[in-house]
Amino acid sequence: MATPPTESTDDTGFDEQALYRVVRSAVEDAILGVLGTLLLLAIAAFFLWLGGAMLVSAAEAGLTLNLGYGIVFLAFGLYLGAATLDLVPPLREWL
Repeated sequence: MATPPTESTDDTGFDEQALYRVVRSAVEDAILGVLGTLLLLAIAAFFLWLGGAMLVSAAEAGLTLNLGYGIVFLAFGLYLGAATLDLVPPLREWL
């Protein structure tokens, strides 16, 4: 773990410790943002896979219920992935 700089100010009044705290917080937020985005994309990929598998099994067996669930899961996976990548607005902006 990195330690903050020991000097707090110089002749110009520049506060290195305050800058360190701001930069550390910004980097931490960025890393958490990337991890959250990757997690949401993985969940979207799972729903896409699940919906596609249900559509294929419904087409082979002729099950209407699986066809409906497959379409719902596929649509949700597409929406979740698109909303995560800011291609469509999130649901909270629609309501």
